[in-house]
Amino acid sequence: MKRKIIILLLAVGLISGLCAGGLYYYNEKTDLVYSEVYIEAGSAECSVQDFLKKEEKTASFTKDSTYDLNKVGDYPLKITCKVPVFGEKTFKTTLHVQDTVAPEFSLTEDSIEMYTTAEAPTAADLVESVNDVSNCVIDFKDEYDFSKKGSFDITVVVTDEAGNSSEASIPCEVVEDVTPPEIAGVEPLQFAQGDAISYKKNIVVTDDQDDNPTLEVDTSEVNSDKRGVYPVKYIATDSAGNVTEKSTTIKIVSAKISAATEETVNAMADEILAEIIKDDMSQLEQARAVYNWVVDNITYSESAGIDDLYSAAYKGMYNRIGDCTVKQKTAEVMLNRLGIKNMEIEKIRDTRGHYWLLIDVGEGWYHYDPNLQLDGTRIFYWHDADLWAYSNSHKNTHNYDPSKYPPIQ
Repeated sequence: MKRKIIILLLAVGLISGLCAGGLYYYNEKTDLVYSEVYIEAGSAECSVQDFLKKEEKTASFTKDSTYDLNKVGDYPLKITCKVPVFGEKTFKTTLHVQDTVAPEFSLTEDSIEMYTTAEAPTAADLVESVNDVSNCVIDFKDEYDFSKKGSFDITVVVTDEAGNSSEASIPCEVVEDVTPPEIAGVEPLQFAQGDAISYKKNIVVTDDQDDNPTLEVDTSEVNSDKRGVYPVKYIATDSAGNVTEKSTTIKIVSAKISAATEETVNAMADEILAEIIKDDMSQLEQARAVYNWVVDNITYSESAGIDDLYSAAYKGMYNRIGDCTVKQKTAEVMLNRLGIKNMEIEKIRDTRGHYWLLIDVGEGWYHYDPNLQLDGTRIFYWHDADLWAYSNSHKNTHNYDPSKYPPIQ
């Protein structure tokens, strides 16, 4: 019995001596590493030091420890570090990525005014932007009846995947409009074959509540190149969805050169310009668009020339055929409609005559010949010296008398 007690005392003394001598004793479950760490989703970073109870420079995540700070969830991780005496050890921990922050969002409108007949908006229609780390559901807080006249507040609720939600309210007024718009000025029409038809000229649409009702013209049964009488329908619609329709007829008669009045030709020019001219174009860009249209759409013909401005332009825009005079005068009418300064210039007549234009878009006069030359050259916005060089090398195609014209750039 005494021998056992002596041995036990020796063992205790030995352990005490080892501890006193500096050996480290640790509990793997409680020392160095926290068993759980919580972090807000969307955080910029997560460091291994966030998991340590005290700083340890040798600590690092194991290669199989992965997590996503933008996705809510529980991530089992492992951390290795060197422990005095015992060497490198691996500790288990859990990272909890949580989302406790409600979404932030902004609305597209400060208030809503709509008609009882309008399509009901969705909650998403009213949200301009949402800021959250997860996908969000956008909904109304309550059910709203947008088909009945009245005033009420609409509350929009945005909820993220973690169940956090934010809400915002805006006033809504639903008004009733049952009065359709009125269409005035609908009369029987008559145009010549191939004429540019101004269906909306003298047509006026008004509405008791909508300042800008829409107007559509149904011309699906009209053949402007064939003589006959065709139905035309006008359809006006206000913002409440009320519709008014009026019908008339258009008579297409034989095309005659006498139809080439100033009004008709200008209308034809305006229709073409509406297709080729954009609002942000400079005058030079507009002049280029007119030039390209004339060169590319009017076929050259020696025998189709006409001297009168509107008759020649009518031929150019209606028949799409003509000589240099037809092309020059077609371009002249279009440039005049655009307010671009221009003048006719004539070649000194020898075996052949020739006409083209000068234009000034604020930089002085330049040569503008809307005729494709025999070698394919396009003379657009040319300096005088360049035109003379071309003319001299191509049998005097553009030889003219400078004394009859202003100085040319």
